[in-house]
Amino acid sequence: MSTLSGRLEDRRPARHAGVPRWILLALPVCIVFGVVLGLYSTSAPRLFSPPAGPPGSLRLSGIPLPRTPPVLGTEYLERVVENKSARELEIERFANRYYVTEPLARMIHEAALEQGIDPELAFRLIRVESVFDATASNPAGGLGLCQLMLGTARDIDSTITTRKQLMDPRTNLRVGLINLRNMIERYHGDVRLGVIAYNRGEIAVDRALKRGRDPENGYGKLVLGPVAHGGKPYTGKGLVPKVAPPPAPPARDDGVAGLTSGAGH
Repeated sequence: MSTLSGRLEDRRPARHAGVPRWILLALPVCIVFGVVLGLYSTSAPRLFSPPAGPPGSLRLSGIPLPRTPPVLGTEYLERVVENKSARELEIERFANRYYVTEPLARMIHEAALEQGIDPELAFRLIRVESVFDATASNPAGGLGLCQLMLGTARDIDSTITTRKQLMDPRTNLRVGLINLRNMIERYHGDVRLGVIAYNRGEIAVDRALKRGRDPENGYGKLVLGPVAHGGKPYTGKGLVPKVAPPPAPPARDDGVAGLTSGAGH
């Protein structure tokens, strides 16, 4: 009897312990399917992305779709945030271009408008003359920001009799820019001739023109050319309507004593 039961047990189907056989057969198929799905999703991400554009319910409602606001210019944003005027923004641009302090840039800008000179031209001339050094002097006798000769300054303003008076930045700018305006007007608005005459003197320019020669000595190109002036040549008319000076701002600690700090070279 024991022998018979033992034979019957030997005829029963064998079972694997642990994982069922169908899982082992399906595992390779799942791996292959996962690889293919991953490759397809990489090449076609839209399959798993939300639909582009506004929701269908918003389109069907007839309500106008919201539009993306236009990009605002940096200058406009600066003016809105900091409440800066166009004049202040222009002064800031000159200060950044020539690496000078804003008080000095403001003084030059205001002096130019008071004398009817385009501020762009005033900055260019002072950059060439003194590199914005209010204490500059040269062996020929030129003094200050505009490198004025004492005799020239005295012809324009007879109250100026000493070098100390002429070295005052505001006085130097006022007289120097009056001289520049006189030269441009002398040559009927010709900025190039006026600038050259500022450097050479009107007698030398008149003599060259009378002989049919170009009075250019390189100075006009330095002032009106692109080098050291933001990479662009001067295209303005030189003269602008005179503007009264703005109200004096509150007293500050960075007065005239700090004007030459940070001057560009």
